[in-house]
Amino acid sequence: MRVFCGILLAALLACGGGGGDGYTPPPTAPPPGGGNPNPPPPSNSVNVSMNSADDGYGSESHSFAPTVANVAKDGTVTWTNETGIVHNVTITGSGAPSSIGNFSSGSQSRTFANSGTFNYACTNHEGMTGRVVVP
Repeated sequence: MRVFCGILLAALLACGGGGGDGYTPPPTAPPPGGGNPNPPPPSNSVNVSMNSADDGYGSESHSFAPTVANVAKDGTVTWTNETGIVHNVTITGSGAPSSIGNFSSGSQSRTFANSGTFNYACTNHEGMTGRVVVP
């Protein structure tokens, strides 16, 4: 009888204690667009780096980092370009601050006085895009 009880106890433990139906819920899906389900709180100041890379075979990649800046109302976003490659920041959206023209080094800042989502892009490099979110 002892052996039987030991086997039964081992079987119950292997099945998760013997209770329930064995169902494990799937993990929570990320929100549409692949965004972070728990974005960081808005900040008064966000720095965005402009990045450029060459793979050595004639292919270049350009990006902003981070691609989404969560900034408080009346907060400032600063774009920094240390690449030596000419980039710009064309900001769209109702109530957006003025865009930033071409520059190859240094930093440029804009204050976001209005709530909303403001998309931006470097018009010199296809696919180099980002977004500012102001609650």
